[in-house]
Amino acid sequence: MDIDLYIDFVYHGFYRLDDIEERFDEYHAAALEAAEDLADDEVILYAIYAFEEETQRFIYANFMIRKLKLDHYARVCERLSKFCRLFCIGNG
Repeated sequence: MDIDLYIDFVYHGFYRLDDIEERFDEYHAAALEAAEDLADDEVILYAIYAFEEETQRFIYANFMIRKLKLDHYARVCERLSKFCRLFCIGNG
């Protein structure tokens, strides 16, 4: 199964699930490091996974390290399809 990979919202091509999982681990580790300096009202968004509506098949992964205020993060969540999963880390 090939999955579309985006990094900072820039398309990088199709990748295997193993490659996506490896990239996820890298970004999770980077997010943990970045979270050390977070305020109480901030999170680090490090991945967004999207799934096809009808089949629930994993179709793309987008990796980033973005510091967001909680209210901005809530707006992002509201705007994304209900078939996306967002991964973030807070300081608590």
